[in-house]
Amino acid sequence: MTQDSVAVIGGGITGLTAGFCLQRKGVPVTVYEASQRVGGVIESIREEGYLAEFGPNTILETSPRIGELVRAAGLGARRLDPDPKAGARYVVRYGRPVAMPGSPVGFFTSALFTAKAKLALLREPFVPPRRDGREESVAEFVTRRLGREFLDQAIDALVAGVYAGDPYKLSVSQAFPKLGQLEARYGSLIKGQIFGAGERKRRGEVSKDRAPKF
Repeated sequence: MTQDSVAVIGGGITGLTAGFCLQRKGVPVTVYEASQRVGGVIESIREEGYLAEFGPNTILETSPRIGELVRAAGLGARRLDPDPKAGARYVVRYGRPVAMPGSPVGFFTSALFTAKAKLALLREPFVPPRRDGREESVAEFVTRRLGREFLDQAIDALVAGVYAGDPYKLSVSQAFPKLGQLEARYGSLIKGQIFGAGERKRRGEVSKDRAPKF
């Protein structure tokens, strides 16, 4: 009996990963890509001694499966871990680079957010979860739970760095499914981070703020 082949539409990171995993299982697969290159929004350009990254510039190793995939693809030797001294990330505000907070304490002492935005985060556990099943954009979800300033100063830069996309056009359930799952299960993102820590530990996963980067 002849095994059916599989067509994967799109040669971005998801399509390439799907094709690679199917191929390893012995399934005939063809990846179709409309542009002249694969990788989707991910692209690295070296010019005049500098490395410019388009789209995501790091991988968060939140699960052991990520490292396993890198090794299985034969890319382990090309893995580059960031210098621990270069842990801070910056966004431009007030015409100058301002460090992104890396912890709850850092958030409340950061100059990146106003006092109003910090108070909005404190009310997040008391914002009722959405139960009507309507699909929300990343922008709608973040504004509803955390406020507009958090969207503009933090999430917009994050979405640009991960997807090179527009938070008003990206579905939160597709782009950041864990956020919707936290709200559905715990009623709050903050509560989900606290009470979900034990479950992540049992699965061998770590939260994004503590995950190794490469």
